[in-house]
Amino acid sequence: MRALPLIVAALLSATAARADILVGVAGPMAGQNGVFGKQMQVGVEAAIATINAGGGINGEPLRAVIADDACDTRRAFDVSQDLARQDVRVVIGHFCSGAMIAATKTYLEAGILTITPAATLPAVTEQQAWNVLRLASRDDAQADAAAARILADDAAAKVAIVGDGQSLMRSLVQRLKGKLSAGVELTLKPGSTDFAETISAISTAGSTVVYLALSATDAGNLAKALREANVAARFYGPDLLLNDVYQERAGEAAEGSRVTFATDPLTLANRFRVSQSLPEGASAEGATLPAFAAVEVFAAAARGSDVNNGRAMADWLKGGSKVSTIIGEVQFDGRGDLAQQHVTWYRWSGGQFAEDPQQQ
Repeated sequence: MRALPLIVAALLSATAARADILVGVAGPMAGQNGVFGKQMQVGVEAAIATINAGGGINGEPLRAVIADDACDTRRAFDVSQDLARQDVRVVIGHFCSGAMIAATKTYLEAGILTITPAATLPAVTEQQAWNVLRLASRDDAQADAAAARILADDAAAKVAIVGDGQSLMRSLVQRLKGKLSAGVELTLKPGSTDFAETISAISTAGSTVVYLALSATDAGNLAKALREANVAARFYGPDLLLNDVYQERAGEAAEGSRVTFATDPLTLANRFRVSQSLPEGASAEGATLPAFAAVEVFAAAARGSDVNNGRAMADWLKGGSKVSTIIGEVQFDGRGDLAQQHVTWYRWSGGQFAEDPQQQ
């Protein structure tokens, strides 16, 4: 009669050994931002299918747990609590920076590794949270690219950096200012229509470059006003200027403006592997490939350290380990940011923007 309990115990032990490793996927799954959450879901589930087909992690299969945060901070906090209760080993998300920041403390306290494929605000990785990594380029990485390009175009450039004082652009402006020795920083109130003071300051400084860290509307209006005032400075700006509104407001003044944007992950990927890895008909756009890569990063860390120890996995990744992913080899710095930030230059010409053939 003692054999039966032993058999039951063996069966339970085998079942436990094959327990699914839960992978949380947090992002906007419905509403106006729903398309981005669905991209994340497609990428994560495709990566899980690939990893499970190869034996999972240490013989255990992965399973996705989908959570809709609606890109809302309160909802994101609730989602994080729920995922922590379900004992997920990693969270792929969140998509929006505000949601990511709101959820971080919960994951930190629960010891859960978190990899965002899309949140770009610098604050995401500047909270001194050991558990957060990201596979998206920081917003202020555009400042590094801008400084390098401006000085390559003209080593003696005098730069006027015009920002609006808003949080979205503030970190970019400060980072750019720190990399340029000659220039002035100016603030233009959002929605301004009187540019006389700004134009006077730019002219007095003898600026040869104006960096427009503004909304597309404000940047376009200022660019037009500067040209009408016969200011011949070259225009550079961040991704907000890759918007038809900028060209519509600036008119001919937009011609030649150079603008940065985070590099499309698809351009970094192995196209054949993408075609073999995603479900038939699935789009590889947006967050799909970074989300796929995030699961690969988690799997590598789990195999290289301990799948049940979030801190060990984070330390392994932030300690210089390189991981081969669908978007190429990735490596993280001590903050959890990509060691190599990918930025592409675009140029406005003839009322349209296209990749600048002169990348820096």
